[in-house]
Amino acid sequence: MTPIIDFDEIDDWAPKLATALSQHVPSYVGTKLASAAPQYPDNAMACLFDLSSRCAVVAATLTWIQSSTIASYHGSRLTTTDVESIRLTGLIPLKAEARRNRLVRALSSHVDWPNVADQLDSTLRKYGQKSAAGRRQHQVHLTLSKAGLKERFNHYLTYGAEFDQHVACALLGKSGVDLLARDGRSTLIRIATPGVLALNAAHPHFSVDEMQARDEIPNLAREFLKAWSYRLAHPEFQSRTLTVDCGMVFNSIVPAGWIVSID
Repeated sequence: MTPIIDFDEIDDWAPKLATALSQHVPSYVGTKLASAAPQYPDNAMACLFDLSSRCAVVAATLTWIQSSTIASYHGSRLTTTDVESIRLTGLIPLKAEARRNRLVRALSSHVDWPNVADQLDSTLRKYGQKSAAGRRQHQVHLTLSKAGLKERFNHYLTYGAEFDQHVACALLGKSGVDLLARDGRSTLIRIATPGVLALNAAHPHFSVDEMQARDEIPNLAREFLKAWSYRLAHPEFQSRTLTVDCGMVFNSIVPAGWIVSID
């Protein structure tokens, strides 16, 4: 199995990216970055590009990602049955109507549930529309950083699917959302994602080529290059401290065979 590149584990992947960039980044760049000691990762990446060919570095980083297996994460609140299903079939794109059972189970203990229960189906249809808040219908969402999922945007682990949160809030307000935290267990799924597919999924609106045509650094490549250049400037830096929010959107099943662990 191809080794997995986990963004939060910079001690593991930084030397590998350094090898991939060795023909494009002069050997003195590390010394100059350490001397400049840029305060932020964005500044470090800007310094890197001042000292090397931006186009060549970005292209080599994209090639490195495409030839790698990238760790990605999905967080939710799941029952034992949910976990067993995922182990067998993978992560299935969200369908609004399929969320009904979980929402009834979680919300029916609310004192006002009898007054809003007949609104559930229409609310499911509303938030299942592409233009509605959340926009999760027919999609599976993964993210690059486990630390980000656990520490920066941990509402998925606390309450479950964002779609469920929107529906619960629409029906019962914050007290409805709070009830979601009592249903299922906080569950973190680690997924080994083929680099080409991870890169494409990180661009649900503009493709990698379109990003480059706009003179923008594609997602994933930008995050790895910011962390890598900052590590050159600050050798003790750990990428997990960035708690990066970099999502990947899949419009088909994330196969069970990609799942590394469910915790």
